[in-house]
Amino acid sequence: MKTGGRKKGTPNKENPLKGFIRAHSLSYFEPKNVNFNGKETIMSDFELDMAELAPDDRVNAELRLLEFHTPKMKAVDVDMSARVNVRTIEDKLSSLCGEDADEDDDEDD
Repeated sequence: MKTGGRKKGTPNKENPLKGFIRAHSLSYFEPKNVNFNGKETIMSDFELDMAELAPDDRVNAELRLLEFHTPKMKAVDVDMSARVNVRTIEDKLSSLCGEDADEDDDEDD
């Protein structure tokens, strides 16, 4: 039983700073008519900035942007040791017929 706080379904309060940052970010990527290299073309401010970068700086910028859209992969240690009991087809057929294949192995020892 809830004794206080917001009621279920109440939306979060709008944060003016977050709204400004979101609007600024969206406008940065919004395509518009620009003059690029003497030609009228449709590009965003982001694309203009990327075009002005040197190729190595452009790659570094793209890689840094990807960090926001792809999760970081963590190294995982896996124990790959396994005990495998190798059985021949004859062993499997014997067990299906109701014969115990392990009894034959014990006799050989």
